[in-house]
Amino acid sequence: MNKLIKIVASFVASLFVVAPAQEVVITGFPLGIGSDVDPSFFEACFPQLQALSDTLRSHPLARVIVTGGADGARYHQNHDSQNPGLAIGRAHALRNLLVEEFNIDSSRIVVQSSNVKHKGDPYRYASVRITRELADLDARLDTLAARPPLEKQITEVKEIYRTFPENMGLQLGVGFSSSPFGGIPILSGAITWKRMIFIEGIVGHTFWNNSFGFDGSNLDTRRRMAGGLASIYPLSNIPVGITGGWLRIEEISQRYNEYVKMSEGPVIGLRVTPFDFLSITAVQNTAKHNIAGDIKSRLRNGQFLFFASIHIVFGGGK
Repeated sequence: MNKLIKIVASFVASLFVVAPAQEVVITGFPLGIGSDVDPSFFEACFPQLQALSDTLRSHPLARVIVTGGADGARYHQNHDSQNPGLAIGRAHALRNLLVEEFNIDSSRIVVQSSNVKHKGDPYRYASVRITRELADLDARLDTLAARPPLEKQITEVKEIYRTFPENMGLQLGVGFSSSPFGGIPILSGAITWKRMIFIEGIVGHTFWNNSFGFDGSNLDTRRRMAGGLASIYPLSNIPVGITGGWLRIEEISQRYNEYVKMSEGPVIGLRVTPFDFLSITAVQNTAKHNIAGDIKSRLRNGQFLFFASIHIVFGGGK
């Protein structure tokens, strides 16, 4: 029983013991030769490579880094673009040897290259070394967990990706609007996308009577509004958007349920959202006006309308 415990403890310890530093450097690659080097070129280093392979089998968490090097010799036209290819080719030649001849798992091998301006055999090389980067994995995880939440967010979360439905939202609002005939309480509802595009419907109605005389009769009117607006915020960090749409505003006789004044036409302007729950809109309303008793409508230019609304948004985060 004690012998079995010792064997298990020895195996577990081998997973976490730091692998000793070990490196094999093979120099003197033929000029202009990369991955096409003859395998016999490596035979002189087989004993060192076998020792490195034995170390890897004893330390399952260790990895190896294979580096290929190229010098600055002018052996061919456009050599500046060819030398990096030779360097990485030499690294892959050694990497393939480690996998095929020494049965090293390819997932434990990292390949890189190095280019220098010096000339000569020492700079035409391929090297393999054991890296101990995983030895302090637990310590690095503890350090990561101890960082403040804001630091974690900045360094670890690059970007949040949302699906199309997740970008959709709903905005409900209540407020007050000016009109050619006076103020009107309004309700609004909008479908939003990323809180940057708003497709909005607006309705409004007064709950008090206004006086409008016609042919000696007081018609007891109330105002109402209906329309649609589209707002786009082109810059996510600036709460100013472009708004456009169509509005119909009427003053309705309570006796006859027909309008005595009516304004209808396109609007375009700006919307400002100084707070997440408040928006202020100013639009120019180029509209046709109809008044009871007039045969023809009249176009009104330069007429401005103002909206102020408080609202709440569900979903559709930026």
